Amino acid sequence: MFKNIFLGVCLSLSSSLAVTLDEIVNSVLLHNQNIKSLEHSIEVSNSQIKLSTTWSNPTLSLGVNDIQFDDVTKRDIEGMQAQYIGLSQVIPMGDKLELQKKVSLKDKQIALYTLEDKKLQLKSLVYEYGYSIVVLEKKYELLNKYLQNIRSMEELSSALYENGKMNQTDIMNLKISYSQTQLQQQKLKNLINNLYLKLEALSFTKIDFIDLDLDIKPLRFSTTLDTHPKLLSLEEKSLQYNDISRLELEKRVSDIKLNVTYFNRDSKYEDYANISVNIPLALYGTEKTSAMKARLQSNQMKSSFEDLNNTFLSSVLILQNDLDNAFDSYMIIKETILPLKDEVQKNIESYNKFSLTSPQTTIKNLNDVINYEQMLLDEMQNYFTAYSKALYFTQGKM
Repeated sequence: MFKNIFLGVCLSLSSSLAVTLDEIVNSVLLHNQNIKSLEHSIEVSNSQIKLSTTWSNPTLSLGVNDIQFDDVTKRDIEGMQAQYIGLSQVIPMGDKLELQKKVSLKDKQIALYTLEDKKLQLKSLVYEYGYSIVVLEKKYELLNKYLQNIRSMEELSSALYENGKMNQTDIMNLKISYSQTQLQQQKLKNLINNLYLKLEALSFTKIDFIDLDLDIKPLRFSTTLDTHPKLLSLEEKSLQYNDISRLELEKRVSDIKLNVTYFNRDSKYEDYANISVNIPLALYGTEKTSAMKARLQSNQMKSSFEDLNNTFLSSVLILQNDLDNAFDSYMIIKETILPLKDEVQKNIESYNKFSLTSPQTTIKNLNDVINYEQMLLDEMQNYFTAYSKALYFTQGKM
């Protein structure tokens, strides 16, 4: 009995434990169906590599010739009547099989790069969702403080109104402000819930809390992008088209089809065999045209590589600017504006002792502090959004 109760308590506690972003990423990579599909494509590539160097199956021929319609069983009328069995086999010539294997090996490598690219995309997305959730939850908590301050102002204003020191319009505006803050809080809660659902849909894992350190510091993103799997995939495709071009040219050396047939005749006649060879003639230059097309496609991939590399570099530099701007703004608010507002608050409280300022001024300054704290969180979100997006391009190299 006690054992079951203890187990139930342990399970309930473990179900609400916070998870880290890396734990969510691992769950995504384990359960995501796009990842599984790409892993299957790699298995398909392995099979294609084996098939690329395998000869085509031989063809077996069985037959009977010179059948007499008046009596189909008569097989001794003349020497051409025979029963035969034949075998045909295409014999590859040149380096075609080796080139086909190279093409298939590059298919597998492209599939591996595509898989790694997808993993980077998902990791970047998980980090973006995760950081957004934690920052938005802090914003939600700030709004609770804001609501408390507005409620305090309402109570104070009601007392002042009863003493004829405040009009009813001001009280109504405070009520409107309270409701507007509640509406803002409701929208925040909905946004947070949806982000949790998106994370759970990606990871197939129930997530209650995210264990995350919001440590802001100067960062420099790496601009060395030549090892990015998306770029390497284009580079590999360019090389693959070169192999395809060589393969098309190699097809000018035609494969040979060898035919061997054994004819069995009536005992009055000797059996015999036929041997023939079929050789396609490369007369019309289709192989050369196909090779030229593959070379053009290789050049196209090279151009796409350069274009994507420039796009990636530009994206990293823009994200670097966004992160730097967010960091600088964050530090100005944290180290300059908020300390000054704290000093203002201390001065207001000191003057309050001598009735030199009104309570409304105190509460208003507190609300100003909360507004700046919200601005601080806005810059924090901008910082981590830039950081999360950059993870994809830099592969985490900072």
